[in-house]
Amino acid sequence: MYFWRIDALKTQLLQGPLSDRQVLPYLVLYCALTAAVGLIPIGAMNAWDFLDGSWSVLLAVIGTIYIYRQNGGGTGQHLLQRYLAIGWVVGVRWVAAMLAVFVVYFGSVEVFGELSEATTWQESLMLAAAETVLYWRIGHHVFQVAHPEAWPNKSLERTSEG
Repeated sequence: MYFWRIDALKTQLLQGPLSDRQVLPYLVLYCALTAAVGLIPIGAMNAWDFLDGSWSVLLAVIGTIYIYRQNGGGTGQHLLQRYLAIGWVVGVRWVAAMLAVFVVYFGSVEVFGELSEATTWQESLMLAAAETVLYWRIGHHVFQVAHPEAWPNKSLERTSEG
């Protein structure tokens, strides 16, 4: 893995594409650092905010490795394409579902007069569960693409187009 030597990386890339195993550390670090943005304090943070951010970083690492394995591990192909494309679609659907869940939750909390400006354990638990489900669903779909023989949905037969 390269951190600074762009010419060495470009030379390696000119020799051929990186394997999924060679790209995995870049993807894991990208996901972990993206998730770590949640640890940057915007306002006053409490312990639940720190736990949320820490869980997001840990889950980004574990979830990405899980998706890598669902794609076939070291023998898998096209990890980045699958992860990014499937992750985008699953992510959009996840955001829509989470908006609905959070509107109901925060609406209920407001009605009962329990709304707090600080993050609560219930919110932290909901977010952790929701993020976990996101990675699980991405992995599920990546597995189905990587192993089409292992699932019965014949409506998505492979074509010669790709």
